[in-house]
Amino acid sequence: MTLHDVIKRYLLSEETFIEINEGEISANEFLTYDEIKIGLRVIIIGKNGRKRLVDLGLLQIIAKCGDLEFVKDYLNMSKSLRDIYNKYKVYTELEYVAVKEECQKGLDEDILNVLSRLKFYILHREKSIQK
Repeated sequence: MTLHDVIKRYLLSEETFIEINEGEISANEFLTYDEIKIGLRVIIIGKNGRKRLVDLGLLQIIAKCGDLEFVKDYLNMSKSLRDIYNKYKVYTELEYVAVKEECQKGLDEDILNVLSRLKFYILHREKSIQK
């Protein structure tokens, strides 16, 4: 299955999200696919049974702003969210976009406002963890 197949299945399902298996999409596909809307969510089920809700639109934004490594790590279900946090200091793809301003170019003003508030929360969380 490819990213195209996953998106087609999502759109045909008329569900809030669909489930896919780990390995059905690869990070590199986000670079070649046309725009994926924010909010297109899938649950990735890892071979180890771990599940992760993932926004494909946000992952594409991250990939296209130059951090394919984060996308690969986030799709890798052998990595826990704690592992993601230890490496990137964020837990989710939304948090990643909030702290990486270079990933915010061209986003809607309402989304930018939400990301700004989220970034404030993340920075506050980091300060309280370091104390």
